[in-house]
Amino acid sequence: MGIDIFLAIADLVVACAVTWLIIWYFLMPSAHVSDQDAGADSPANRPWRDPEDWGKWGADLDSRSHRLLRPTIISALLTAPVLVLDLFDRFGPELIPSWLTSPWVQAILITPVIFYCGRGILMDGWKSMTEHRCSPDLLAMLATSLAYLYSLATCLAGSLLPEGSRSPYFDLIGVVITLLLLARVIGTRMEASLVASLNHLTEIRPASGLVADPKHPQTVPAQILARDRIRPGDLLLVRTGERPAADGVVESGSALVDDSELTGGDRPRPCGPGDRILASSKILEGRLSIRVDAAGDNTYAARLVKIIPQALVERSPAMRRMDRIVNTAIALIMILAVWTFMLWLMLGPQPHLAHAVGNAVCVLTIACPAAAAMTIPMAFRTSLETGLAHGLLFTSPRAMNHLGRVRTLILDDSSLLDPDDSESQGVHAESLTRTATHLRSLRVSSLILDGSRHPDDRIERAARQAGVDMLITRLTPERKRECMDRLNHDLTRTSRGVPADRTGQDTASAGEQGRTSLVALAAGTTADPKLAARAQVGITLGPKLQADTDDATDDIDLPHPDLILHQGDLDGTGRAIELSRATTQVMRQNLAWSTVYNVIALAIATGICQPFLGWMLNPMIAAVTGALSTILAMLNVRRLHRLRHLRRRWLHLALIDTDQLPTVAARRPQVIVDSQWESMQEGKDPAAAMD
Repeated sequence: MGIDIFLAIADLVVACAVTWLIIWYFLMPSAHVSDQDAGADSPANRPWRDPEDWGKWGADLDSRSHRLLRPTIISALLTAPVLVLDLFDRFGPELIPSWLTSPWVQAILITPVIFYCGRGILMDGWKSMTEHRCSPDLLAMLATSLAYLYSLATCLAGSLLPEGSRSPYFDLIGVVITLLLLARVIGTRMEASLVASLNHLTEIRPASGLVADPKHPQTVPAQILARDRIRPGDLLLVRTGERPAADGVVESGSALVDDSELTGGDRPRPCGPGDRILASSKILEGRLSIRVDAAGDNTYAARLVKIIPQALVERSPAMRRMDRIVNTAIALIMILAVWTFMLWLMLGPQPHLAHAVGNAVCVLTIACPAAAAMTIPMAFRTSLETGLAHGLLFTSPRAMNHLGRVRTLILDDSSLLDPDDSESQGVHAESLTRTATHLRSLRVSSLILDGSRHPDDRIERAARQAGVDMLITRLTPERKRECMDRLNHDLTRTSRGVPADRTGQDTASAGEQGRTSLVALAAGTTADPKLAARAQVGITLGPKLQADTDDATDDIDLPHPDLILHQGDLDGTGRAIELSRATTQVMRQNLAWSTVYNVIALAIATGICQPFLGWMLNPMIAAVTGALSTILAMLNVRRLHRLRHLRRRWLHLALIDTDQLPTVAARRPQVIVDSQWESMQEGKDPAAAMD
C-alpha cells in the first residue's frame, strides 16, 4: 500500500514537472521564436520574394513532389503486409504460420518506414522542437517515436512486461507515416500548381521588341531593342505569334489579341487603332504598330510579377493570430497526452502500461491542428489563383478578407466614364446595370459619386437606368472627399457601431472585427489619389496602376489597392466580393470542423468513455481519423478552384440582355445634388437612406 501511494505521488510529480516544462519551453513569450522571425526564416516564404526564383522554386516543388511520391509508395507497400498480419493475428491466427505472428517481422517491415520514409517528418518535428515551436509534425514525431520505442520494447523484453502489455504498435506507425506522406504529396502538388501558373507570367515576358523610328517609320529600318531599352513614345511593331514588350495604344493595324493570361478574359479580342495593348499579350493574327506609354518595370505584366510575390509573402493579422492559437493548442494537446498517460498508469485497469501508452498515442495521433494551421494561407493561395483566372487580383490576404466584409460599394465617376463608347454616350451603362444587379443579389448597396458639373448628366441617366441605390452628383473634388469621409463613418458599422479604418486596424475589439461592415471605393486609374487614399477598401479598375499617376501625388501616402480588376470590368467587383465570401466560408467551415472535431476526438481519445460504455478508442482508428481529417480539410480548400455554381452565375449574368434585368423596377436611385447634401444630413443620414 505504501509503495502504491509513493508511485502515485511520483507519477503526479513527474506529470506536473513535464507540464511545466512544456509550458515554459513552448508557451513562455521569451522561450519561443516570434512570428515575424519564424515567418522570415520559413523556407516556404523565401522563394516568393524574388520573381526570378519562381522557375527554380517551381522545379524544386515538382522535384519534391516526385521525391515524396517514392517514400509514400514504399511506406504503403511495407505497411500493407503488417496490417494483413495484424488482421490474421486477431481474427484467424490458425490461418498463418506461427513465425509470421512474431513482432520481429513487423519490426523489420516498419523500421524502414519510420527511418527512411518518415525521415522528413521526424526531422521537421525535431526542428520545431529545437526552435521552440509547436507544429503538427511535432505531434507526429512524438506519437510515432513513443509507439516505436514501446513496440521495440515488446520485441526485446516482451517477457518482462505484464500480460496484456505485449502488443506492439508497428501497424499504427506505418499508417500514420503513410497518411502524413500522402497529405504532404497533396499539399505540395497544390502549391506546385500555383507556382507553375505564376511562373508562366515571367516566362511569357518577351526579352526584346522590334522598334521603328517614330518620325520615319516607313523609311528607317526597325531595330530590335531589349525591353529595358524601350522608352515611352517609341513605336513598337508586333506581328502574328509575337508578344509586345511594352504597354501602349495601337496606332495603326488590326489584330486578334489574346490577353487571357494577364486579364483572365475568356476569348481573344479584336484590336485596332485606339485600343490599349498590354505587354506579354499574344498576337494571334494580324500586325500592329503600338505607341508605347509604359515600358520596362512600369508595364502591367512587370508590376503583376511584383505584386503577386508580395501578396503571397504577406502574413495577415488573421494568419498570425491563427499561428498563435495552433501553437497553444498543440502545447495543450501534449499536456493532455502526458496526463492521460499518467492517470491511466495510476488509475486504469490492467494492463496499466498498455492502456496508458495506447491512450497517450491516441491523443497525439487523433488531434488535427493542421486543418486550422494551413486553412487560411492555403485558401488565400487557392483563391488568388482562381481570381487570376477571372481577371481579379487580390493584393494581400487582408485585402481578400476586407472584400468579403464589404456591404456598400461606392463607384467613382472615373470608373464609369468610357469616352470611346459613343453608343452608351460615354458611360459603361450596360456594365453598370449588370453590376448593380449583381451587387443587389449579394445584398451590397451601390452608390455613385459624380464629379460632373453639368445638369442632365450622362452618369445620372445611366444610374437611373441601372437602378443603383444612391447617386450624389455635381461634386467638386474637395466635396467628393468630404462625402467619402462622411459615408465611411455612417455606413461602416459593427454590432456596437464602431467604425474601421483604412489600414485594417479596426477600432472595434477583436471579437467585433469579423462583424464589421466596410465601404469599398471602385475607381479608375485617373481617379483623384487623395480620394483613393480615403477608401477603406480600394478597388482599381484597369491594368494601369497607381504608380502611373502624376508626380504631384508623391507627397500622398497612397495605400496599395486591395483589388485590381485587370479588364477594368465593373462587374468584377461583384465577382471579387462573391469569391472573397466563398473563401471566408471555406475557412470558417474548416476552422469549425477543426474545433468541433478536436474537442470531441480528444475527449474520446483520453478514454473518458471507458467507465460508462466499457470501450476505448483503437489507436489505429485514431491515426486514420486524424490524418483523414487533415486531407478532407485540404480537399475542401481545393473546391475553391472549381466553384461551378459561381461560374455559372457569372456567365449567365455576362450573357443576359440588360433589358431583361430587374433593375429599374426593383429600385430607383435616390439622387442627391451636392447643394442638397448638407441639408439632407441634418434630417437623415446616408445609412438610413441606404436601408
